[in-house]
Amino acid sequence: MPPKRASSKDTKAETLVEKSYRQAIDDIAEEYVCPITAELPIDPVTAEDGRCYERCAIEKWFTWKPQTQLKSPVTNELMGKRLLPAVQVRNTLKRLVESGAISGSKVDAWKKAMTEEAGLAVIRQRAAGGDAYAMTKLSCAYRDGKRGLKKDATQAFLWMKRAADLKEITALSACAGFYLFGFGVKKS
Repeated sequence: MPPKRASSKDTKAETLVEKSYRQAIDDIAEEYVCPITAELPIDPVTAEDGRCYERCAIEKWFTWKPQTQLKSPVTNELMGKRLLPAVQVRNTLKRLVESGAISGSKVDAWKKAMTEEAGLAVIRQRAAGGDAYAMTKLSCAYRDGKRGLKKDATQAFLWMKRAADLKEITALSACAGFYLFGFGVKKS
């Protein structure tokens, strides 16, 4: 005997359950959105106010608010500058995105940032292995604050100097500019 077809009543009930699961998962993911960037964090940290933030966003917040009595961007209550890595948040977001449990523009932005982070890891590995071209790319990323890195003139100079020491032509001329304008190094 062939199996019975599900009644439309059963199908509607399953659809409602699926919708409620999807909504619950979306609500959970929304809890992880950084209140400063309004994006899913790539490098999530938990601040002293108990909230989850993108590390570079909350660090920038701290520099914009150099008061001795720092206030939370969410609650406006006093808090310190101590940040703890939120490894479980990162892992949860990764699993939710990779499984397709959550989707949308925030997920697309998260995927793009994760791809950039993976690309940066390759550049770092090559630079550390002595690839002068990778050193110049890493230097430029630090100089411009790209590829998920904070602007850091000192790191930009150090990586460019390493590439110049390997006689990489572009790096040699860039290092001259670093010295000339005192970017990341004492002006000379």
